[in-house]
Amino acid sequence: MTAIVFSQTFFNALMLSSLYSLVAVGLTLVFGIMHVINFAHGAFIMLGAYATFFLLTELGLGYWPTLILCFLAAGVGGAIIERFLYHRFWGQALPCLVVAIGLTNILQNGSLVLFGITEKSINSIFHGVISMFGLRFSLERLMVICISTVLVISLMIFLKKTKTGQAMRAMAQDYDAAALQGVKCHQIAMLAMFIGCGFAALAGGIIAPLFAVHAYMGETLLTKAFLIIILGGMGSFPGAILAAVLVGFMESFGMTYLGYYSQILIFVFVILVLVKKPTGLFSGIVFKI
Repeated sequence: MTAIVFSQTFFNALMLSSLYSLVAVGLTLVFGIMHVINFAHGAFIMLGAYATFFLLTELGLGYWPTLILCFLAAGVGGAIIERFLYHRFWGQALPCLVVAIGLTNILQNGSLVLFGITEKSINSIFHGVISMFGLRFSLERLMVICISTVLVISLMIFLKKTKTGQAMRAMAQDYDAAALQGVKCHQIAMLAMFIGCGFAALAGGIIAPLFAVHAYMGETLLTKAFLIIILGGMGSFPGAILAAVLVGFMESFGMTYLGYYSQILIFVFVILVLVKKPTGLFSGIVFKI
C-alpha cells in the first residue's frame, strides 16, 4: 500500500462518509419523529439531481441558488406528503410502506417521462485540483465533503440549541408527553419531513456534477442509508453519523483493495452485527432523534 494510494483512498472515504451522513440523518430524523421508514427518500435524491440538471443547464441558474431551490421544493413536497398521506397512517407500518413504494414508482416513472431514459450529465462546477505533499485531490469532491459536513453540523446545532429542535427531540422521545407540554406535533412532523426530504434533494444536487443523473440513481444511496441507520441504531442521530463514517471507509478501502467483493463483505458485516447486537452498534449513545 503506497502512501499516495492510501491518501487518495482516505480522501474518497471522507467524501463517501460525508455524503452518506447527509442522506442518513434525513432518514433518521423522519423515522425518529414519525416512526415512518420513508422508502421514498431515494426518489427525492433523484429529484434533487434532476432539478439541479434542469436549473443549471436549461435555465442557466447559479449553483448555490439551485441548491437552495432544490432544498425548498423538495422540503415542501415532503411536508405535503406527510400532511396528506403519512399523517393518515401514523403507527401503521404496512400502509406507510405501500404509500412510500407507490410514491417512489410514481416519481421514478414520472422522471422517465419528463427527462427520458438517457442518462444526463452536468459539467463540473468546481474546477481544478488541490496539490498537497505530492498528492492531488479533486476540488469537486472536496466540496462534497465541505457542503455535507456543514449541513449535518447545522442540523445538529438546530436540534440541540433551538426550541423547535428541542420540541423535535421531545416528540421523538415521547409523543404523548410532548403533546401534553404544548408541542404542536403535527407541525413538527411536517417540519421533519421538510428537512429530511430537503436534505435528500441536496444530496442529489451535490453529487449530480460527479455522477450520471438517471431515474434510479437514488436507490443505491437509499440502500446504504438503510444499512447505516440500522448499523447505527434506529433513530440514533450520532449513531447514523458514526455508522456512515464506518460504512464510507469500509467501502472506499474495500473497493480499492478487494474490488466488488467489498460490497458483499459490508452486507455480511451488517448481518453479523445485527445477530450479535440487534439494536445496532451505537444505539446506546445519547441524543437520539
